[in-house]
Amino acid sequence: MKPANAAARHWAAVEENSLLWGIRALVWVYRVFGRWVFRLFLRPVVSYYFVAGHLARESSREYLRHLAGFYPELGLGSGLWQSYRHFLSFGETLLDKIVVWTGNITPEQVDFPNRQLLLDLIDQKRGAMLLSGHIGNLEICQAIATMRGHIHLNILVHTKHAEKFNRLLGSRGSATIQLIQVTELSPAIAISLQEKIERGEFLVMVGDRVPVQGSRTMSASFLGEDAEFPQGPYLLASLLRCPVFTLFCFPVDGRFKIHLEPFAANIRIPRGDPQRSQALAALARQYAERLEGYCRIAPLQWFNFYPYWGRPAANDKAPIAAEDK
Repeated sequence: MKPANAAARHWAAVEENSLLWGIRALVWVYRVFGRWVFRLFLRPVVSYYFVAGHLARESSREYLRHLAGFYPELGLGSGLWQSYRHFLSFGETLLDKIVVWTGNITPEQVDFPNRQLLLDLIDQKRGAMLLSGHIGNLEICQAIATMRGHIHLNILVHTKHAEKFNRLLGSRGSATIQLIQVTELSPAIAISLQEKIERGEFLVMVGDRVPVQGSRTMSASFLGEDAEFPQGPYLLASLLRCPVFTLFCFPVDGRFKIHLEPFAANIRIPRGDPQRSQALAALARQYAERLEGYCRIAPLQWFNFYPYWGRPAANDKAPIAAEDK
């Protein structure tokens, strides 16, 4: 069962300060001793957070229960061992993030079969929104940017968590990657994003976390039960009049595979209800279905360690918000 107050817990309210010392230590171990020694330290650190993190552990098991019920052919359980494996997968992803942000990965380590879709847009001097989520490792998108120097990615992130992680890694982005730390979409930011799209740059947003501030969300079925998804990406895509692709990356047989697929060529959100709500609900469900498919392919690679199916219904009057990375 969930903790009594789990439904009221917003993902951004889950305290991360206690994680900083462990992450800082692991970054130091990797930089000094390398990958294999890092893995020796990883298991005890992950074990500590698995035992101490009741909310995260129970949220992991809740996800695994939904996944096992929705895809019984996977043969997954939701016991403590399976949840611990889920935590270990997250720890390995932390290592991958460190490897990427310290510049120790090359495009040759990444399989990107549909990259021509992006290259064609660049040749046409057109930008697009890349709609991602917390499955696998979004940081591998740096390999996209280094693949050809003129690919520019603008990643919309939530300031608090992005600053913490990047400060630990000593990273401030690169010439081809910009972290845009915004909480609400102001007119000035919207104009800036429009200019980026018109220059042939790409915006990266996540579609599986609700806004940090405000409550502009839409309910959609995900792994057999309704959950709340943000409206922001679809409202922004409608405002910018740009195509939308989904972008996910996770390890496969020791390599990274980037999955890029068209999502919508042109999103238009009607102004009045009920058409507006229906359009947003259809888009949220379309995204949830896409996410379900990738959770089936990589079941231990979806990392949202908070009560995902317990959020209260939201209204439609709050400002658009940027989501956490």
